[in-house]
Amino acid sequence: MSRGLAPTRPSFRLSCAGTAPLRVPEAANDDEASGRPPQSDEEIKAALGHFARHHLNAAQDAHARATAALAVGDREDFAFWSNVCRALDRRLAGTLVDAREERADCVTD
Repeated sequence: MSRGLAPTRPSFRLSCAGTAPLRVPEAANDDEASGRPPQSDEEIKAALGHFARHHLNAAQDAHARATAALAVGDREDFAFWSNVCRALDRRLAGTLVDAREERADCVTD
């Protein structure tokens, strides 16, 4: 195996907990952010298939489909398309969470 494929030593992040910065080791393959549920293999496959069909416009198309599902009130379709959007573009998917919360506020009033 090539040495360029895997890190030879652990990576570190700095934590300023006190007077001197502290080096805290973290996993080299840390691809799951804390506080966010990991996506299933089916969601990743759906996102890759959507990207294959729509190329660089895939995230915007998934966002538009999720927004349309939200407007109609289809929760299952909204969850699917928001997860596809999240797999392709987290920032854009973050706007869907805000839109869902605004929609919930409008329904309760």
